[in-house]
Amino acid sequence: MKKIITLAALFFLVIEISYSQLPLEKEVLHQLNIYRKQHGLNPVKIDSTVSSIALYHVNYLLECSKVNHSVHNDKLPHDEQFDIKGFVEKNFDQRAAMAPDKNIWGEISIPFMPVKSGLSLIEIAKSIIRSFDGSPKHKEIMLTGDNPKFPDIVGISVIKRVSNIPSYDEYVVNIDFGVLAP
Repeated sequence: MKKIITLAALFFLVIEISYSQLPLEKEVLHQLNIYRKQHGLNPVKIDSTVSSIALYHVNYLLECSKVNHSVHNDKLPHDEQFDIKGFVEKNFDQRAAMAPDKNIWGEISIPFMPVKSGLSLIEIAKSIIRSFDGSPKHKEIMLTGDNPKFPDIVGISVIKRVSNIPSYDEYVVNIDFGVLAP
C-alpha cells in the first residue's frame, strides 16, 4: 500500500511540474475572477496540483464520450461511475485526497460545451462562466469561499474535443475549488 501511495505521489509530482495553464484556462480563470468581483468576492488563484486533478476528471469525461457513455446528473457525474478500460475511476473524495495539503471542497463540470466556431478565447471563457452561472448549484460553488485566512484556490482544465456539430467547437470543462490546508 505504501508503494502505491508513493507511486501516486510521484505521478502527480511529475504532472504538477509539467502542467502549466493553457491560454483558454487562464482566460477562464480571468473571467471567473471578474464574475466573483461582480458579486463582491476576492479573486481565486490557480493551483497547479488542483489543476492536475481537474485534468484527471476531464480526461475521464473525454473517455466517456469516446465510448458513448453520457454523464447524467442522476448518476453522480462527479463520481466517475462508468468503468473505462485503462482508467482508474475515482470519486470526488478520492480525487480531492490526491492533494493532501489542500482542501478541495467543490467541483463544477461541463462534459459537453458546444460553442460557435471562430469565437475568441475571451468569448469562449465568458460562455463557460455564463453556462455555470445558469445552474444554481454551480453558481453557488463559484460564489463560495473568500476566507482571507485561507486563500481560495482553483484547478482548471479545459480541453477541446472533436465536434460532430457543423460550425461548432466542443469543450470539456472542469473547475475544482478549494483552500490551502490550515
